Amino acid sequence: MCKRNLVCLIIFTLLLSTSVSPGIAQEIPAALTDNTDGVNLAGGAPWFIQHVDGTMGNSVGAYPSVAFKPGSDYPYISYYNSSDGELWLASPYPNGGSTCGAGGNWWCRMVDTTNDVGKYSSIALWKGSGPFVNWKLGISYYDQTEGDLKYAVYACLGISCEWNRATVNLHVPPNQSVGLYTSLKFTSDGVPHIAYYISNPTGDESLKYASSVSSGGNCGAGASLGLWQCDTVDSGDRVGKYASLDFRWDDSPYIAYYDEGQGNLKYAYYGGIGNCGSGDTWICGVIDGTDGSDVGLYASLKAPQFSSDNYRIAYYDKTHGQLKIAYISAGGNCGNGWQCDVVDDMGTSISPMGISMAVDTSGNPIIAYQQIASDLSPAVLNIARPAISLGMDWGNCGDVPPGYLFQYWQCETLDNASGYTNEAYYVSVALDPDGLAVIAYNESDEYDNFTSLKVAYQTLINLYLPAIIKAP
Repeated sequence: MCKRNLVCLIIFTLLLSTSVSPGIAQEIPAALTDNTDGVNLAGGAPWFIQHVDGTMGNSVGAYPSVAFKPGSDYPYISYYNSSDGELWLASPYPNGGSTCGAGGNWWCRMVDTTNDVGKYSSIALWKGSGPFVNWKLGISYYDQTEGDLKYAVYACLGISCEWNRATVNLHVPPNQSVGLYTSLKFTSDGVPHIAYYISNPTGDESLKYASSVSSGGNCGAGASLGLWQCDTVDSGDRVGKYASLDFRWDDSPYIAYYDEGQGNLKYAYYGGIGNCGSGDTWICGVIDGTDGSDVGLYASLKAPQFSSDNYRIAYYDKTHGQLKIAYISAGGNCGNGWQCDVVDDMGTSISPMGISMAVDTSGNPIIAYQQIASDLSPAVLNIARPAISLGMDWGNCGDVPPGYLFQYWQCETLDNASGYTNEAYYVSVALDPDGLAVIAYNESDEYDNFTSLKVAYQTLINLYLPAIIKAP
């Protein structure tokens, strides 16, 4: 019996510290998949469920994206109001009396109401250092009316704060759609970057990468936000869906995405000299799907945040109806030195199936995902975490990874669907600095035909958050 002890830790470390096969692994060291000797004390905190926004006849909550303001326990959620075609933003209002949530404990407000906007939203926050207030809240999203990629930012410098909105990448008429599956991140110096997908029925479907620049640039509209440089990362038959962007600790960009034409999970990173992208400056490779399986949907990437951390990608195996995770490992069972493990069965659905992953400061991942037990079962919200990070010797789901004797993951249902409701067709998870999680997700009421925005959150008391000053 291999329990959480020094012998097992040494065995597992040796297995993952040897050299790995060519590809992305050539430019990074092999690393542990998580902090196997670090228990996340916050991981065992109780969960609570709340409705944030949504009333009968008014459908909201699609494409939610949640992020915490750096160094705080204050989450922000961007989401799409499909009834009115608007981009909205929600944040806690613990004293009550605000615009939505139980007792008015959430503040919901419109961000962009021009055209039909707000699908594929992705939110990110950045906080600068120094004695002055300096922070940004950014949202990337799709303008369906125009077919363009858009960006909204609320920026504070000192006592001055304001919203600005701009078009990042314009579509090419007549049928091009620019800005689907957006993924926004800030670098350490506060510069926004967006990975996104371009669809064109006549071809030229691609994964793109936009960066805000102070001069030059080849795209963008909106002088108050400067200019943008928009480059192709990969292209082909439906290449680039479900793009997920993250930055390594040194601000190097990495993108996980789905190649629907080949049914593969792929990755790309900027190398200056590579095999794909504008000027062959990106390096692209296949992680999973070479065996003929259709994999890589709903990808969620977390890049290493310290030198001994690892790359992780949570994604959906459509062929087998499974939630999987890929990570760098010596002798991996997937392409280019990756190990691909099953985490749990998800089932199948004709609707989008939510997957989102976050990683705490100790390197322990949490995956929020939708599960449908059978064709006639309602959809529920689940989470998976390494059992060892919760102080458990073994888990209850998924594969037994190399170096282990028992199941590695602990899976739990957080929100059971009831009646005619389905949970988590869209889902986004984030962790506060203490490792407490918030999950924003969509609830669909099939009987009354409307959708709502909900949250599942961890706290040590049955009160959402301590008193917090009003934010933008």
